[in-house]
Amino acid sequence: MPVDRRLLALLAGVALVLLPLPAQPAAAGIEQASPAFAARPAPDDDRRPDSPAGQRDDPQPARRDGQPPAVPSGSPCRPGTPPNAPPTTTHYEDNQLLGPARPPKAHPVGPLLAGYQRFGALTAQEFLDQYANAAQDAYVYPPAGGFVIAPDGRPIKAAQTLLPGYRLDRFGFPGGAYLAPLGTPFSSRSIPPSNLNTPANAPLANYHVYCVLKPFTVDSGPIAPWFAQPGMGTQYKLERRHLPEAGPQLSITWLIEHGYLVEENVTAAPRAQCAAGASAC
Repeated sequence: MPVDRRLLALLAGVALVLLPLPAQPAAAGIEQASPAFAARPAPDDDRRPDSPAGQRDDPQPARRDGQPPAVPSGSPCRPGTPPNAPPTTTHYEDNQLLGPARPPKAHPVGPLLAGYQRFGALTAQEFLDQYANAAQDAYVYPPAGGFVIAPDGRPIKAAQTLLPGYRLDRFGFPGGAYLAPLGTPFSSRSIPPSNLNTPANAPLANYHVYCVLKPFTVDSGPIAPWFAQPGMGTQYKLERRHLPEAGPQLSITWLIEHGYLVEENVTAAPRAQCAAGASAC
């Protein structure tokens, strides 16, 4: 029986993704390489339609006692809140689903869009016909939570514990349940162009970076191609069975409030970029 080499390569990559992740050193910009299966970003990324609770104005939730998340002594995490950016007012073909008329170029979002093609090889209308609902006023998201589906019909994913010092990112408010390794390219996240819109009271493209303060477990696996993007990055999905104490409140917000995550501000241009006289410095 012939062996599908692409499937073997995929499964080999999955095995690498599911290895335990070490703590990673602090970095001024987003030079950190994505682990194993990346290629990948967000996205966030918020990549699936997250709960309405995600639409909140506080990009950096505090703990339940009202104080900022405590950072243990010696932690590489650098707490900070990214500044809000002007909201998107002009959209591609005047359609919010299609994202901003011009994709963001500023750090830290711009570098994640290298090589990104908004509609892949499709026209705007073909893209909407394929990925929007019949009314074309909302997107249809992939099955199995966006994970690659194996030949036996099951999503390729496994429990993985994220360790202190590890960095994650996301396109979207913290009320959602999806994260990615820091620096995952936007095209590897298989999220729609609307995720590049900047809502009110949010940083550019609603992009957030988080650092792990104490270990927690997620479902981890490769991202299925969707929204005319190649995908195949790594996504982390929060699941109640891993954190049953959170109950229905489980989200990035809950992780911050209970000291598992802290947000970082990486909007400043990297030192090397500033040394070269970049206008963003």
